[in-house]
Amino acid sequence: MVLKALLFGMLLVTAAGSAAACSRAAVPGAQAPIRAEGRIDQGLVDAAIRAEVNYHRCRAGLQPLAEAGGLRKVAGQHAKWMARAHRLSHRSKTPGQATPVARLKASGLRFRAGSENIGQIARFQIDGRSFRIADAAGCGFLGGDGRAIPPHSYASLARTIVNLWMESSAHRSNILDRKVSRLGSGVGFDAKAPYCGNYYVSQSFAG
Repeated sequence: MVLKALLFGMLLVTAAGSAAACSRAAVPGAQAPIRAEGRIDQGLVDAAIRAEVNYHRCRAGLQPLAEAGGLRKVAGQHAKWMARAHRLSHRSKTPGQATPVARLKASGLRFRAGSENIGQIARFQIDGRSFRIADAAGCGFLGGDGRAIPPHSYASLARTIVNLWMESSAHRSNILDRKVSRLGSGVGFDAKAPYCGNYYVSQSFAG
């Protein structure tokens, strides 16, 4: 079987170097596997996703996006809400954060432009590839070569979701928007989803 990830993107409001010279920033600790049912390090999620986003922005001749704690907080809260609700949506029932614009305002940042990307991927690295279930109860998945498929690390989750966003014109436009300068991302885990759980990812841009 092949599992496909789900994505949604929304543009909210509007207000260099060569690709060959670009490289991904090293993020200490990002190669560690995510302990999905424990405490997810949201700061590490944010840093790993920002490194991927800035790599693609560099290749497009754009300035890197800066860290924004307020954006990371609202993105993480929205990702966790989606995980609890078991669905992707730009709208939520979180008080004061029901819409993407409300979340930007709740971040405490002043902004003239902003956007939001959301997505959903599996806990294990099975999205977009053939696999078989070797042990459903023990979360054992095998690839076509018979090798065990591991759970996502912070780095692999970041690269997978950003690559998926880059394959979508709407999400790519948000990532490569010249009008934004700051980024915050967060993750929520849905343990009840098939194949031992899904991650819901949200990222908020502001400029």
